[in-house]
Amino acid sequence: MTPIAGFFLALIAGWIVREPRRAAATVVLPYLAVVVVQTWGLASGYGINPPSTVTPLSGAVSYYVVQLIFLVTTVAIAALLAVVLAARSGGLPVGPWYRVAVAVAVCTTGILVLLVAWLADASLVRVHSSAGAPPAQGLAGIGLSLIGFVVLGVAAIRVIRRRAAVRSETGLPEQRQTNLSRPVERQAR
Repeated sequence: MTPIAGFFLALIAGWIVREPRRAAATVVLPYLAVVVVQTWGLASGYGINPPSTVTPLSGAVSYYVVQLIFLVTTVAIAALLAVVLAARSGGLPVGPWYRVAVAVAVCTTGILVLLVAWLADASLVRVHSSAGAPPAQGLAGIGLSLIGFVVLGVAAIRVIRRRAAVRSETGLPEQRQTNLSRPVERQAR
């Protein structure tokens, strides 16, 4: 559940916020809420994996490392999408903190709908599969996250290179360097 939820959280935050750091920060708490509910569900016996996947803590380190990797990809996708879309005009004609508030509201609403739907459909699993295939939504989330990370990473690199080329054509950075490197001339009285 966390990879697909993280992917959609990243899309929402990156699309609305348009500032990379704020977009990345916007997805952290909703993603952690999904992880907490998923961990509780697994520990209570509501998941395909056995409760031993998340408890005891010493034996479940790999589960939490995987969740940390998914969090990092979610944050990266949100930031990369914000970089790519910041180069385009448009978006909400409001201040950056308003956009963050809108993104948090949309992400939180989406997470609540997802969790209510999951809880309405959840039932205790009598036979857990630790060697079986992962659920389809997990595989889809992992695939979307990897593809999104690569595609947006390439697009963000192109945007950054384009900005650097424009700056070098205008000469602004060189002027600043030459102004700083020139000795200050004293005026004679």
